[in-house]
Amino acid sequence: MGIQLTREEVDDYLTNGHTVILATTRKSGEPFMTPLWYVYENGAVYLRTRAKSGKAKHIARDPRVCLMVESGERWVDLKAVIMNCDVEVVDDDAENSRIQKMLGEKYAAFRTEIRKAPRATKKHYAASSVVFKCTPRQGEVRSWYNRKLRGLEKAG
Repeated sequence: MGIQLTREEVDDYLTNGHTVILATTRKSGEPFMTPLWYVYENGAVYLRTRAKSGKAKHIARDPRVCLMVESGERWVDLKAVIMNCDVEVVDDDAENSRIQKMLGEKYAAFRTEIRKAPRATKKHYAASSVVFKCTPRQGEVRSWYNRKLRGLEKAG
């Protein structure tokens, strides 16, 4: 028995996951990782960030990224999906609005009221944003779930 997730398990895991780790490449060639909220739809991951953020600059320079969604605290519960993706800006206004609405609905219960934030924070998040579509490259989706190892399926 392999420990990889099936395509259906990957889709379910990514649909219901909470945070994606985005890895981009800095101008110096160093990797840069950051956690983001995301939505997953039709095999693609959609992210939103400030248009002038470091992440956006990295992606403009090199649209290849690596994404990871992971969970589990105990070894037997470690589970992850890692994807090497090509990124494109969602330029279509209707598509952009639709994705922004999906993000808003998915994370509504987790947001902090921005009106209670300090002025600098409000200014920071009032800046224009960009939505990215991250499409996994063929054969570049890896996954595992330790609980799928023979004999551990029912481990408690």
